[in-house]
Amino acid sequence: YAFSLLVAYILQITIFSQAKFISGSTDLILLVLAAWSLQDKTINSWIWTIIIGIFISLVSATPFFGPLIAYIGMVSISKSLQRKVWQIPLLAMLIVVFLGTLFQHIVYVIVLLATGVAVSISEGLDSIILPSLLLNLLFSLPVFAIVTDLAGRISPQESKA
Repeated sequence: YAFSLLVAYILQITIFSQAKFISGSTDLILLVLAAWSLQDKTINSWIWTIIIGIFISLVSATPFFGPLIAYIGMVSISKSLQRKVWQIPLLAMLIVVFLGTLFQHIVYVIVLLATGVAVSISEGLDSIILPSLLLNLLFSLPVFAIVTDLAGRISPQESKA
């Protein structure tokens, strides 16, 4: 779990933050956290969410603790959906990424407004939020497949003979 977050963190700050669609970008950390939090045997997801949220807060251009709040909210959404949509994990991943991305950008807008930055909601929606949402949904499927494979290798299910 920690290794995948470290790899995602490095990829996020080097590659994915630079790859833009209009002005939106993929949040690989959000995708990895969503995928791991939907796994059945994940332990310590809250601790790792807080740790990676603080690290991203340190290197992000958004006001401090914005990413931390967004990631904690997204994992909360994930844990609540895991109980309700547990039979269709891929659908749960898409729902978590959709709601998590929207929650993340709402948090960022609120934090920016609270710090006195003038934010145009309609321009932000068109050029940042919707492209980020599209990219996150596009990359959510391969990230979910990789994380599910990693989780299966770390703690394989008992085979029924």
